[in-house]
Amino acid sequence: MKQLIFNLPSELAEKFELALQLTGDNRDELAEKFVRDYLATALQSAANSFREPEVFRGSHTTAQARPQTPPPPPPPPRTGTPTDDRPPHRATPNQDRPPRPDYWQEWGKAINRIPRWARKPQQYNHKILRAFFELQRELGNVTLEALRGRCSDPLGHPDTYVPHFDNNFTQMKFDNGNSHGKVFEEQDGYITIWDRISDTLLRYRDYFL
Repeated sequence: MKQLIFNLPSELAEKFELALQLTGDNRDELAEKFVRDYLATALQSAANSFREPEVFRGSHTTAQARPQTPPPPPPPPRTGTPTDDRPPHRATPNQDRPPRPDYWQEWGKAINRIPRWARKPQQYNHKILRAFFELQRELGNVTLEALRGRCSDPLGHPDTYVPHFDNNFTQMKFDNGNSHGKVFEEQDGYITIWDRISDTLLRYRDYFL
């Protein structure tokens, strides 16, 4: 084990100590999780910077599409008597992959994780979703600012308090890499549920309230 020392503002440090007393969390475990979350976000960001630009839905700008290799010419027709009556082989589409060029990034792995999050109220994913549904019930539309405020108040809302909210929330906005699984989409400061996992999440909605 290697010891790391961080300097925090006095007010933030006092709130951190109070939160530890309220939740009973282990200081070293929280520090380790913060470092792991930071590494996942930082490395993913670095990896994304080397990727070629893609076309995103809802964007006003599009990247130039890569020229595609033309398909090979069809084989010449057979002559003579066929050897059997079997029909030609037809490829069956892979049902696990959506018909989109970015399936390798967004395939909905949160669908398999939501049932586990629903039954673990102390998990950060559970707390963020609980805060979202609470705000949706209270306000109708949920903004990032309101969600961050609800998850950053250990005294007023201890059941939805999430240390390092931004890191954990970011992990729930994309699917690739070691992310938690994409659940949310953000546009103009408003947060919505990603449509690909919405059916599964709504089936477990009561667990988060």
